Amino acid sequence: MVKSEDELKSCVRVVVRPYASALPLGCFGFGVGNALLGALGLHWIPAADEKQVAFILLAFAAPLEVISCFFGFLSRDSGGATAMGIFGASWIVQGLGLLSPNTDIDNPAAGIFLLMIAIFILILTIISFVDKPLLGVLLVIALLRSAGASFVQFGWHGVVDISTAVLGLLLAAFSIYCGLGFLMEDVKQRALPMTFRRGKAKAAMEGDLQKQLKRVSREAGVREQL
Repeated sequence: MVKSEDELKSCVRVVVRPYASALPLGCFGFGVGNALLGALGLHWIPAADEKQVAFILLAFAAPLEVISCFFGFLSRDSGGATAMGIFGASWIVQGLGLLSPNTDIDNPAAGIFLLMIAIFILILTIISFVDKPLLGVLLVIALLRSAGASFVQFGWHGVVDISTAVLGLLLAAFSIYCGLGFLMEDVKQRALPMTFRRGKAKAAMEGDLQKQLKRVSREAGVREQL
């Protein structure tokens, strides 16, 4: 017997799967990548070892960011997933760039790429500060580092080189802090003061599940169109 449209609608069920937070993994991978580039910029890692840095970016930092992006979208965190996806792809581009010949020559194409990444980070920063100011601060540092790296590719050297490298190390340290904070939250299953959550981000950790899922029917993957 063929069911009517109303009967078919009444049979629809939306299943929400529980996933662990992808933010700690993404933050730790992001920290490793920035630590390597910062150390390379300050010549703590010899220029002759650029290929080794490239291999680590491609084999470690980039995959962790891509995995975090994938599970971030599955966890319905568009902001965090988008950030991790952009960072993951940027590690691939920068890793391949280090493998190319003549890395000591200014590269306007790479400069434009890094400048566009900085613009994307700016958009994500504005969104993140609303509910996750800790992630917003991380993105501000990432924005400054990406802009500095862009200027270096356009030929701005000297102080800009050193500042960008120092920002990379600062970003690595702050990424570790963020990763630790988000990991402890996921283990304890409650918002912690060290992550400075507020608004919907805090309610997501402490609020009622029924209220959080109230609008799930309008989310991508459930509604008919993106």
